[in-house]
Amino acid sequence: MTELKNLKEEWKAIMSCMGCGDCGYSIRRAVGRYLTCPVKESKGEEGFEIYFSRGRMNVLKSVLEGKLPLSRELAEFVYQCTECANCTEVCHETHNENIILNTSKWIDHYKVWDALRKDLVEAGFAPLDRHKDLVDYMNNDAMKNPYGEDFAKKFEWASDFSNIKEKGDLVFFAGCTMPLRQQDTLKNMMKILIASGMEMALSKDEWCCGSIGARIGEYKSVDELMKHNLDLFKNMGAKTVFTACAGCYRTLKKDYPELLGEELPFEVKHITEVLVELLNNNKIPFKPEEGEKLKVTYHDPCHLGRHMDLYEIPREVIAKIPGVELIEMKRNRKHAWCCGAGGGVKSQFPDLSKDISKERIREAVESGADILTTSCPFCIGNFRDGYEEIEPEIKEKIQVIDVIDFIASKLK
Repeated sequence: MTELKNLKEEWKAIMSCMGCGDCGYSIRRAVGRYLTCPVKESKGEEGFEIYFSRGRMNVLKSVLEGKLPLSRELAEFVYQCTECANCTEVCHETHNENIILNTSKWIDHYKVWDALRKDLVEAGFAPLDRHKDLVDYMNNDAMKNPYGEDFAKKFEWASDFSNIKEKGDLVFFAGCTMPLRQQDTLKNMMKILIASGMEMALSKDEWCCGSIGARIGEYKSVDELMKHNLDLFKNMGAKTVFTACAGCYRTLKKDYPELLGEELPFEVKHITEVLVELLNNNKIPFKPEEGEKLKVTYHDPCHLGRHMDLYEIPREVIAKIPGVELIEMKRNRKHAWCCGAGGGVKSQFPDLSKDISKERIREAVESGADILTTSCPFCIGNFRDGYEEIEPEIKEKIQVIDVIDFIASKLK
């Protein structure tokens, strides 16, 4: 049996679970809470205990007590979790600052799932098949991305722009998903920055941030990637590093300093934090407002929202776009429903991931929105995949578009 060194560090959290079941069944309409676990709900009648937090905590109690060993079979269940952290919000949240649940002192569900995945990897029961491919691609010197693409392909989008610098105070970290799967969005970002008079630097030697490895508990690959990227930023003279990927943002801003054990020598920003500064200074030249306002609803990516508490700035960005009325879905901010793509679910369990995305798209339609927007390439990619398979009467009611693309469509 494995040493369980990571799970043992989280024993207080695991043993503190009281089994109340809010992580699976919580509905409190008065505070905007409508169920908790996207995986459990997507499973329907098959969504038994192991598919949400209470069941997993009970399993982990047995694991720590030596009654149940780690196994490949357990790993197959464990990785059917998007790590959206909605269970943590429900467990901790009373919506009354004067009432503090005792469990809130001990339980951070994400840390528990992370510890479990680390131990599964160290015991040899993970990564799962598709996840192993992603890690192998990231470690491959000819790729350094989880998509198995040639390294140079990641920078083809930038060839259209001669004004991108090699060094500078403001450095853009492109990541992997947008350069390899959503190049048009990156080109639109550049159009916005150019129209705003902003210059930035980009290195054609950046490697994957390592988010995929971290999320599946395979941290050995993350260390090399992190050190390479940090040396790169240092040599570029970066004072601020920004990214348009929510996963990269969380990894750079939270995981890197935690893994290093020290603060980073530069500030990390998400693209929406850059855009809001430009908008507040009237730097983005928009076309005159025409016709009726478009109703736009914003989806909170888990890596921006619950993981990093970045809720209001993206909304400020959207609200400042001419001709827009920002409306909310019934589940928003800390209670937002996950898109389904996180935690390695998209790669290993694509059908489950798409089912969750369809639920969120339907919720956007229920809000009365014309447009569903967000600022995460994983969310956008998964929404688009779900959108292709959703009922025609739903598709005709709403569009899915990245915040960057939406702003670019409004430029003069």
